[in-house]
Amino acid sequence: MSQDDDKDLTRQDEEIDAAHFAAEEIKDKHDFGNWPDVVGLAFAAAVIWYSFSFTG
Repeated sequence: MSQDDDKDLTRQDEEIDAAHFAAEEIKDKHDFGNWPDVVGLAFAAAVIWYSFSFTG
């Protein structure tokens, strides 16, 4: 790992320009799409529904 790679590990997403961020995303090869957001929303809705259904 080079010194530049170590420096990038500590940088926040807000400090990175859009082109650099896109290049990192392509390099990482992690493209989960929208399903984690959809599953999280469904889980949150289920928890809220359960809490109201059991407490009345």
